[in-house]
Amino acid sequence: MKKNNLFLKENLPSSLVVFLVALPLCLGVGLASTSVPGINGLPNIFSGIIAGIIGGVVVGALSGSRIGVSGPAAGLITIILGALATLGSFEAFLLAVIIGGVIQVIAGFLNLGILANYFPSAVIKGMLAAIGITLILKEIPHLVGYDADFFGDESFVQPDGHNTFSEIIYAFGSLQPGSIVIGALSLGLLILFDRPFMKKAKLFKLLPGALFVVTIAMGINGLFQFILPALTISSEHLVQLPVVKSFNEFNAILSFPDFTFLSNPNVYIIGGTLALVGSLETLLSVEATDKIDPEKHHTPTNLELKAQGVGNILSGLVGGLPITQVIVRSSANVNAGGKNKLSTIFHGTWLLLAVLFLAPLLNKIPLAALAAILIMVGYKLSNAGLYKQQYKLGYEQFIPFMVTITGVLLTDLLKGIALGMGVAIFFILRKNYKNNYTIKRHEYAGNAIVVMELSEELTYLNKASINETLQKLKENTKLVIDGSRCKSIDYDALEIIENFVLFDAIEKKITVELIDIQLTSNIKTPISHSNPEKTMETFYNQLLENNKKWVDRHMERDPEFFKRLSKGQNPPLLWIGCADSRVPANEIIGAQPGEVFVHRNIANMVVHSDMNMLSVLDYAVNVLKVKHVIVCGHYGCGGVQAAMTNKHIGLIDNWIRHIKDTYRFHQQELNAIEDEKQRFDRFVELNVVEQVHDLAKTSIVQSAWENGQDLHIHGWVYDVADGLINDLKITLKNNEQLSEVYQLDL
Repeated sequence: MKKNNLFLKENLPSSLVVFLVALPLCLGVGLASTSVPGINGLPNIFSGIIAGIIGGVVVGALSGSRIGVSGPAAGLITIILGALATLGSFEAFLLAVIIGGVIQVIAGFLNLGILANYFPSAVIKGMLAAIGITLILKEIPHLVGYDADFFGDESFVQPDGHNTFSEIIYAFGSLQPGSIVIGALSLGLLILFDRPFMKKAKLFKLLPGALFVVTIAMGINGLFQFILPALTISSEHLVQLPVVKSFNEFNAILSFPDFTFLSNPNVYIIGGTLALVGSLETLLSVEATDKIDPEKHHTPTNLELKAQGVGNILSGLVGGLPITQVIVRSSANVNAGGKNKLSTIFHGTWLLLAVLFLAPLLNKIPLAALAAILIMVGYKLSNAGLYKQQYKLGYEQFIPFMVTITGVLLTDLLKGIALGMGVAIFFILRKNYKNNYTIKRHEYAGNAIVVMELSEELTYLNKASINETLQKLKENTKLVIDGSRCKSIDYDALEIIENFVLFDAIEKKITVELIDIQLTSNIKTPISHSNPEKTMETFYNQLLENNKKWVDRHMERDPEFFKRLSKGQNPPLLWIGCADSRVPANEIIGAQPGEVFVHRNIANMVVHSDMNMLSVLDYAVNVLKVKHVIVCGHYGCGGVQAAMTNKHIGLIDNWIRHIKDTYRFHQQELNAIEDEKQRFDRFVELNVVEQVHDLAKTSIVQSAWENGQDLHIHGWVYDVADGLINDLKITLKNNEQLSEVYQLDL
């Protein structure tokens, strides 16, 4: 690794923060794993620390994650306790951990890490928020000195029979004054240290606020012994790391697997369970960590499975608990400014040094101070901005998000994720049900023509929707089923079409025309196999017929309609829109002929050298005297989307280059948007805003304003998905709203 890539100035302080967070969590998980009566060789409290050391040093070194931190996970405690009870031996359990690690390595080579790509974003964000809330609720008792439950517990129902909420009630019935003082002071200091003006101080750039909080907490508790003995925090409310006085004692804490259990089938079942659950927790954590990573690094998931597998093999060989990547420690690493995997490796090294040399010092740390640090981690995982962002994305994102939060809070991590996934999948199926084809209805020679254009992929999930649409067709309809875009049609969907053609179409006298669809049966009538050219000829003739009907309708309502139009135009509005066929200016605002003067081009651009656009603008403003100019973009704009990529398209590259300038102006805002669709939609909006300002910069518009002309320029975005217009609330009425550099002296 190159020297300039070590980032020691950032990684050393961040590793200390992760160490302070990981130490009590490792101890807590280790302690919780020792509570199974009647088995041989219970794991000692060091089993969690051993897993933390290996998770930091070994997994950290092998992993491709920039900031992910691995160690023992509280979510596996239930499996650990059940496994110990089943096997009756900790040494046998260690063999299961090794087997689980081997399975993870194999899974990595089989590229099963791809499963991480199938977790919906709303569920991952819900998991982050839920972990944040859980951290806050679980650490409140420790903050006030009630440490009956082990540090790091995540389950709603606790081993002592309490739950997350009842534990808080019990805590306030057993307050420790010294812990309350130190907990409140620690939380206040962390909030203060997190303020921007404090972060600018050189001291806090070198050393993290959490380190100061822990040091101050230890000092205050020391002062209590001399000044206010009644407030002194007793040892059960401090870190309790066993003191290792010699190498022999350290060697004694290691346990080794019993390979005689290789013939026991339960070992393989438990190993498989640990591999499955541990891998799921790791992949979920990887996805979540990548989302909160400021640099948006993408972790190679297959490599992560291999690294976790090697870590579990080593942990099982020396008496450690199972390892996963853990979001709490990873988010602490992000918040502390960790730059790369060295922070993770250093934190594992601190854990090792703590066991060997630092136990007497670390055992003076009040748990209330560590609880304050975790509460701040929880707050940053579940801030108000996250909820607002998800709400703005719509109910299809917000509901799975909230269900995941509720599920994790009231059960545990994996059950909550499963609930969120179930709801997310429901919305995916619902959207798939609706969007597997498009229907266009026309009339030709007095007959109804329905064109069903199938999507690229048709599966059994689409058959209900297709069947519903086909059954609603009226008698004597001409049906064209166009499969020219289809790459794959599942047999179930094809069967629905075939049954309709064979039976329902004949009964209802519906003529069916198929394009690029080959049915399994040898059907003759009433099907006519056709080609796209023939269908287009029909469509062309239909356009002329529709024009005649359109004229007839207007003449029936107003015989003088076209005579008045022929005398000239006086529209109050100039419309500058996209050339996209789905955005007809008159129709979407309900305007009649003569009410809108229209200019359209790709991506509704206002280019200062475009003589076509300038000619339209000059005529509209100076001859027609329009009162309003509307720049209307639309979500899903192909031109804007093309500008987001570096793909060479052709001549149009020269046109969309102007849109790329808009991206460059707003690159920081756009790159900060994680969701690809949301970023695309925002780019569409920013493009419209930029074109509104470009209109105002023209001499044509500024001259009109200088002459006192009442001219307003507006920015809109049309949503093709629901037909509604989004008013961007940008209206320019004079050149004073422009930067001075663009204000012309006329």
